[in-house]
Amino acid sequence: MTADGKRKQQGYDRLKQHQGKGYSGMKVGRSHKWYYDQGEWRERKITPDEWEISYQTTKRRAARAPEESGAPIGTEYNWLIVSHQRVDKLDANSYMTCMEGKKFKVAHKRASNAAWNVSERTQRKKVIEYLEQMIEELKAADAAEPLPFSVGEHEHVYGLNLRTKSELLDMAKEYGLAGTSKMKREELLEAVKERIAQEGSSSGANRSADKRQPDGDAMELEAKSKDELYRLASERGVGGRSSMNKTQLVHALTTRRKRPSSGSRA
Repeated sequence: MTADGKRKQQGYDRLKQHQGKGYSGMKVGRSHKWYYDQGEWRERKITPDEWEISYQTTKRRAARAPEESGAPIGTEYNWLIVSHQRVDKLDANSYMTCMEGKKFKVAHKRASNAAWNVSERTQRKKVIEYLEQMIEELKAADAAEPLPFSVGEHEHVYGLNLRTKSELLDMAKEYGLAGTSKMKREELLEAVKERIAQEGSSSGANRSADKRQPDGDAMELEAKSKDELYRLASERGVGGRSSMNKTQLVHALTTRRKRPSSGSRA
């Protein structure tokens, strides 16, 4: 192992503090980006509104891990995932799918150990505690606040809270926000959220008008499939595209086309 590898490994394993409790591993506040290989999702309908699901795949880092950093090969984890899944049917065999939520570490097993770090009984207790925590957060949310596990009329960009500073700067440029170049990441995030909320509150009436009397550009776009529109929206950096239906995508792309360049504002 190189000296640099030892330093990084020690940094990963070093005992850290968060809210008075010790932990090791990735530092709180940091983030990862992963790609999931084509996986297998299975589901079985139990009641009109309840399904049993199973999913298996291999996930890969978007960027290569530093040599000999992170958890050793052979480490195992038990996670509880509480997530909202939004799907939009594109054709007979395809659905646009977005997921957003939280995951909680229930247990881990080090590569050098044969047993998990906590008992089955303790794991069950932790799962109950995490679910109760989520329930309390939902109950405490303001009545006017869009909840993470509901789909409202508000504009929503999936994964917005996890965007990097560079990605947020690109979004700020697309939305025409001024003075963002010196903002910290959290300030950028709040500014983008505020602009999305502003556009969402003013776009409802515009969507109806556009549907009644589409201009030439809109008519061109309406001839495309939703999948084609989504790819075009992705290329143009249209915010909130993952939660838009076809009519909304047409409107957003038409609006972006008409908006003057904002390259000098960021």
